[in-house]
Amino acid sequence: MRPLFARVLGEDAFARLPPAVRRLHQGGTFTGEAAVEGPEGLLPRIAAWIVGFPAATAQVPVRVTIKPGAGGEVWERDFGGRRFRSRMALEPAGLEEQFGPFGFRVALPADGSGLRVAVQGWRLLGLPLPLALAPLGDAVESQDEAGRFRFDVTVRLPLGLGRVVRYRGWLVPA
Repeated sequence: MRPLFARVLGEDAFARLPPAVRRLHQGGTFTGEAAVEGPEGLLPRIAAWIVGFPAATAQVPVRVTIKPGAGGEVWERDFGGRRFRSRMALEPAGLEEQFGPFGFRVALPADGSGLRVAVQGWRLLGLPLPLALAPLGDAVESQDEAGRFRFDVTVRLPLGLGRVVRYRGWLVPA
């Protein structure tokens, strides 16, 4: 079965991604390390708790498992024992990642240096919400000089309400 991101990007664009990024999106289990910056303020703390994002720490072991499921992929992330999961699937409106009751329709701008994940819409319990009120996500995937998969993910609440989480680090196949 073709990887989900290959179906979304198209085979040519997927093939142009750095090898470590392609490898991760073929699925499996990966291990590495991350630094985590935690929530800024009460509302971001509540949002981080709802999703299950990891707590702030300078360095934490990370394990990510990506496996087929529910018409797409299930992503299980473990940051030093703090686990959260999401489901990614190709829906009629495009690629959607679901965290608990929230669904985020995303675009994947990609080139030879890696890819980004850009929020284009969101829903709560299936009901569409105004994009202007969506959490501001900035996720970058790339390959470092050692050939490892690199990630840098920041989630902020809109209207200057503060950072929910930022986690960045590296992964290699387990």
